[in-house]
Amino acid sequence: MKWLNSLFLLLVTWNTLLIATEGDDCDLMSDLLIVDWVNQQLAYRFPTTYNNTLQGGYINMPSALMGEEGEIGFGYSRVPPYKNWNLRVQLFENLELTSNYRVFSGILDPVFGHMGFGEFSDKGANIKLALIRPEDSDYVLPGIAVGWDDFIGTKGFESQYVVMTQVIPQLNTEFSLGYGSGRIKQWFGGILLYPFGHQSCSPLRNLALNLEYDSIDYKNPEREPHPDGRNQSSKFNWGFKYRFWDTIDLMASYVRGEEYSFAISTYYNLGKTPGFLPKIDDPLPYTSPKNQQDIGYLRPEQVLAQDFVYALKAQGFQLLGVWLTYDDDCRRILRLKIYNCRYLFERQVRCRLNHLVSSLVPENVDKVVVVLEGEGAPIQEYHYHTPFLRMYSCRYIGDAELDLLSPIHNVTRFDRCATQTIFENERPLYCLDFLPKVHTFFGSTTGKFKYALGLSAGMTGYLPGNIYYSFRLGWIGITKLTDLIGVDRLNPSQLINIHTDIVCYYQNKGITFDQIYLEKTGNLSNGWFARGSVGHFAQNYGGVAGEILYYPVDSPWAVGFEAALLKKRKVSGIEFSEDIRKFVGFVPTFVKFTGYQYFVDLYYDSRQFELGLKMSIGKFLARDVGIRYEVTRYFANGVQFIAWYTRTNGHDMVNGSTYFDKGVGISVPLEFFYTYSCRNRWNYSMSAWLRDVGYRGPTGRRLYDMIHDQRM
Repeated sequence: MKWLNSLFLLLVTWNTLLIATEGDDCDLMSDLLIVDWVNQQLAYRFPTTYNNTLQGGYINMPSALMGEEGEIGFGYSRVPPYKNWNLRVQLFENLELTSNYRVFSGILDPVFGHMGFGEFSDKGANIKLALIRPEDSDYVLPGIAVGWDDFIGTKGFESQYVVMTQVIPQLNTEFSLGYGSGRIKQWFGGILLYPFGHQSCSPLRNLALNLEYDSIDYKNPEREPHPDGRNQSSKFNWGFKYRFWDTIDLMASYVRGEEYSFAISTYYNLGKTPGFLPKIDDPLPYTSPKNQQDIGYLRPEQVLAQDFVYALKAQGFQLLGVWLTYDDDCRRILRLKIYNCRYLFERQVRCRLNHLVSSLVPENVDKVVVVLEGEGAPIQEYHYHTPFLRMYSCRYIGDAELDLLSPIHNVTRFDRCATQTIFENERPLYCLDFLPKVHTFFGSTTGKFKYALGLSAGMTGYLPGNIYYSFRLGWIGITKLTDLIGVDRLNPSQLINIHTDIVCYYQNKGITFDQIYLEKTGNLSNGWFARGSVGHFAQNYGGVAGEILYYPVDSPWAVGFEAALLKKRKVSGIEFSEDIRKFVGFVPTFVKFTGYQYFVDLYYDSRQFELGLKMSIGKFLARDVGIRYEVTRYFANGVQFIAWYTRTNGHDMVNGSTYFDKGVGISVPLEFFYTYSCRNRWNYSMSAWLRDVGYRGPTGRRLYDMIHDQRM
C-alpha cells in the first residue's frame, strides 16, 4: 500500500512537470517547489505524543504510536497523588522501552522515611511492541501494538494491553481503542486532534486537544496503591498538549474528574545524530601531492617512507613500520603497519586509506598490504593490488568497488629474514587524557539519589616490547555519598562482599589511584588473539589476568576464554587487603580472601539488526557459578544501549525473593562534543540493585571490545 501511494505521488509530479514544460513560461522554481512538496509527503510522519509515563499515548492511556528509532526521552509529570520521573528509549522502530520512578506524595517510606529517604517510591519498567505501524501503510491502515506495564520489580502498577490506533492525517486526528488487564481494566480509548494543524505558519499548529476513556481500576486497592488516588468522579480525562521546537513537550490535563496534572518532557534522536558539532578540524581525504614514482634512484626507500609518514600523520594515523618483501609468486609487496589514532569507524579508516595509498604507491610494487594495529597487536589487513589502485586513482572505480576488490584479511605472517626493513617506529611513550568521574546511586536509606562528581586524569602509553600501561588518578570534588554505609540495611548480602562495599571506595575525597596496570596483547595468527595483564585494574581490585579469543575477520561469531586471580585493594592507597567482609545474618565478619574467576565468552554480531549478543558462562568473583547474558543495540553513529541479565546459583535474597543481577548501560562517542573525530567513549551503566551476585571483576581491556571497535 505504501509503494502505491508513493507511485501516485511520483505520477502527479511527472504530470505537473510535463504541463509546466509545455507552457509558454516554464518556471523552474515552481517545479522545484513541487518536487519538494512530494518529498515532504513521502517523508511525512504524524506527530507522536506521550502520556504521563512517557509512553506513546494520550494522558494515562497508551496508543499504538511510537517515536523514531534511536530516540531517547526524559520527563517529569505531576499526576496526583504521584510525582513521576520518566525515561524512554526507542531501540527499534517497533520497540519502545520506558522506565518510571514514582514518588508517592504524602506517604513516608515506612522504614527509612524518617532517616532522610522521604516519601515512599517505586521503580518500574514498561515495554511496547508494535505489530503493525500506521506509517507502514501511509496511515491507510491502523497500527496495532501490545504492551506490558511494570513488568519487573514490585509490579505494583502491572498491566497488559493491546491497542489499535488509526491516524487520519487529512483531519489532523488520531484515535485509539484498546483492551487491557491488570491495572488497565478492559476497554479503553483516546482521541487526539490538532485543530490548527493545517496552518503551517501558525504558532498554534503544534497545539493538540486530548480526550481519553481511562479504564484504570482506581477503586481497587490492589491496583491503586495510593489511598488518595482511589477516587474517580469521571472515567474521561481531557487536556492540552503543545510541542516546542520539535524537542520539548508540555501537557496539562484533568484526570479522574478530581485533579489537575502537568507533564513536561524532552526528547532527542541520539541514535541518528551526527554529533553536536561539525567535524571542521578533520582533514579532507588525501588528494595531493601524488607520487607514484618507482622505488629507485629517483625515489629511494627512505623517501618512500617519508611520503607515507607525513601523509598518514596528517590524516590521523601513525606509521609504525614499512617493509618490502616478496610472495611465493615473486610479486613485490609493500607492507605498511599503521595505528588509527582518530577514527571511530572502520569505514572512515578505509576511505582515507583508499585515497592515500592509491596516491603514493610506487609503480614497481605489485601489491600493498596495510596492517591495522589495535591496542598493542595487529588486528586485520587490507590487501590492495596495484592495478586496482591505479583504476581508483584515475576515478574509473569508486570506494565501493575498491573495497570489494581489496577485502579485509586476517593478519598474515611474513619472513623478516627475507624482508627489507625500510622504517620502524615505536608506539608513543605516553598520552594524557582527562575524563569526568561520575558515581550515582538510587534508593539509599538517606536519600533517593546520591552522587559523586569529579575528574579522572590518565596517562597511557607503550613501554619497550609494545607493553601497554595505564596509570589513572581520580579526584572527587562534589559528593553526596558521605552518609552511605556500603551495606543494605534490610537485606545485607550473605555472599562475600566483593562489590557491595564499593561505596566505601567512592567516598574518598582526596586523590585516588584508580588504575595502575601493564598489559601485553598479541595476534597469534588466523584470527587468534591473546592478552595478559597485571596490576591494579580498578579502585577495588588488582591482580593478574589472561585471555584468549578467536575472532576472524568477516565473522559475526567469536569465542574466548578469560581467567583472573584478583585481590581486594584497601579503601585508600595501593596496598592489598587480606580480608573481605561477609555477613552472617546482620552480623559482619571478615574472612581471608583471594578471588578468582573464569569464563567462556560467546559473541555474535548481527549487523543486519545492529545487535550484539554476548553470553558468559563460568565462575564469578563471589564464587557463584552461572551465565551472564548481554545485549547491545548499536547505531550507525556509534551510540550503544546495553542490557544484561545474570543467572547464577548465588541464592542472593532480596525482600524474600532470589535476586539475579541485571542492569542497563549506555555508551556515547565523545566525538559528538568535539570538532574532530575521536575514538574515546563515555560509558555509564547501572544495576537494578547493588549486590555481590553475578559480579565479574575488572581485568583490563577485553580483547573483543578492542577488536570489535576497530571493525565496527
